[in-house]
Amino acid sequence: MLPCMRLAVLLFTLLAATEPTTPQDWFNLGVTRHDAGDYAGALVAFEKAVALRHVAPVALPMRLARTYARLGKRDEALTQLRLAADRGYPLTEQLNAENDFLAIRGDARWNGIVAIVRKNQHPCRDTPEFRQFDFWLGEWDVEQGGQKIARSSIQLILDDCVVFENYEAPGYSGKSLNTWDAGEKRWEQHYMDTTGASRAFAGGMVGERMVMTTEFDRNGARVTTRMTYSKEGADRVRQFIETSLDGGKTWSAGFDGMYVRRK
Repeated sequence: MLPCMRLAVLLFTLLAATEPTTPQDWFNLGVTRHDAGDYAGALVAFEKAVALRHVAPVALPMRLARTYARLGKRDEALTQLRLAADRGYPLTEQLNAENDFLAIRGDARWNGIVAIVRKNQHPCRDTPEFRQFDFWLGEWDVEQGGQKIARSSIQLILDDCVVFENYEAPGYSGKSLNTWDAGEKRWEQHYMDTTGASRAFAGGMVGERMVMTTEFDRNGARVTTRMTYSKEGADRVRQFIETSLDGGKTWSAGFDGMYVRRK
């Protein structure tokens, strides 16, 4: 052990008044010992933190995994690493770069754990609900009644978590942010345009169609607006907007546009 490392362990122990008393103290001592290369001592400290029910659902199993790996305890290391992954550890690059894990990377279980961590890091990419509106992605000409009225670019942004619309027509433009709200278990759209209008819609898939609604007051009346996006083959998406003034008993057709994929 390097002299400076020995000094760090000694100083921490003295500051802890000969023996740590709290779970956090034991955890900190484990980190200090581990970083000083005293892996056996680190394990004692971390296990004491566990016994005292230290609240560190990801950090503690990660530290235990690193320490077990250094001590050649492969099964224990992988068990703790899997626990950290299951609890949401999200740093794939850091995991792959950690030298403490060199001895266990060849284990068949390693790649499965890395896959979980990668999913934690990019939660939207492979979650089915986030992919439901991907049929709207692309570069489009927007037509109404067979006539081109606008252009629209629909892209994935924010690590594939948000469907972003950029709608451009002569003298008018609008943008919308669309995403799956996992907590509310619904799709949400927030639309804004150059008229100063702003609307928040919510809904989800009904069969193979995306249906979202909003309600607002206009001239003393309660208005319900419903938007339906329908995939019409590989290169066409219909957007149909209708309104109701009686709480959805009857509907009046509004905008009926066809997004035609630009070739």
